[in-house]
Amino acid sequence: MKLRHFLSYFFVGGLIFSLSFSVCAEALKISFINPGKQGERFWDMVTATMQAAARDLDIELTVLYAERNRIRMQQLGDSVLSETDNLPDYLVVVNEEQSAENIVRLAEEKAIPVFLLLNDFTGQQAVRMGEPGQKYKHWLGSLTPDNYTAGFRMAERIIQAAGGKPEQPVHMLAIAGDKVTPASILRNEGMLKRVNEADDVLLDRLLYANWNARDAEVMTERYLQWASRNNVRLQALWAANDPIAEGAIQAIRKQGLKPGEDVFVAGLNWSPEGLAMVERGEMLLTDGGHFMAGAWSMVILRDHADGVDLSAWNGRIRFPMSAIDQNNVDQFQAVFGDQNWDKVDFSYFRLSPGGESRGYLFDLKALFRSVSDKNG
Repeated sequence: MKLRHFLSYFFVGGLIFSLSFSVCAEALKISFINPGKQGERFWDMVTATMQAAARDLDIELTVLYAERNRIRMQQLGDSVLSETDNLPDYLVVVNEEQSAENIVRLAEEKAIPVFLLLNDFTGQQAVRMGEPGQKYKHWLGSLTPDNYTAGFRMAERIIQAAGGKPEQPVHMLAIAGDKVTPASILRNEGMLKRVNEADDVLLDRLLYANWNARDAEVMTERYLQWASRNNVRLQALWAANDPIAEGAIQAIRKQGLKPGEDVFVAGLNWSPEGLAMVERGEMLLTDGGHFMAGAWSMVILRDHADGVDLSAWNGRIRFPMSAIDQNNVDQFQAVFGDQNWDKVDFSYFRLSPGGESRGYLFDLKALFRSVSDKNG
């Protein structure tokens, strides 16, 4: 067992006060079933931030890849939980394509705390599973980004940039990831909320590209062919992630259009490719920060092991996403362009037991501050 020393900051009457505290922190073993493939940009970023946080927080992290196969994901869950003498202290899973339900049930049988990352239970799944900690005592809860607001913000920005007016609405194409993943559903709902709340935009198509650039390129080509036949001028393109945006931009260029001038594009991921497209002016913004959920889950589970009560949030913690555009892309690239997440002091984000009312500060500004504090 190790004693660790932490410094927590809080605000009273506009003044900053600090509270020093030490907690007993035994090394933790955590297994993460990553639904993606090794080499897949987004899921590699999730893993990289998670590993960096684990190094800061005395966590032995094991990452297992389901390779975008929900059956393999179930098999990995069975394998981890069938261990007799090497069970993890915590299991982290993603409800990708609504596939985490059986893993939570099996973890309950084994009395292993399980935590959902990025995609929570929704719809009928949520009805079956109930609230965290009730029907399934060892289901701690979930950590999810605010996909709804991100989807809305992306649509708002490209519609505004295109100069949509009631008398001359903007023609918009939306390309989503899939129809079943909770994050995708919420992102799409946010976009549709903006589309439906005003008559300054016409959504010509809502298509699904299975999160990849090639499908998005083909779909955009076909849409543009239809648009040309019907004398429609595409002005705004909403892409559910950066690879979709990248594929769509390729198709836009092939038609002799200029992304960022003729067509305003929004993507999401904060990927290196997305950031480069923002720097070149091809994409208006890349929303995101959700890949940091890997790191944030390590912070939360370290805190839970040391006495922080997750039930203060009914087991559900949501964190904001942020847009990176021409106003802040240079700052982000200067600090994080090398993708070295070890420069972040992840203990900066911890709560002390009893500090649940303050809540976690998982946002872009706090991320910048954690680097400044670590490097003096």
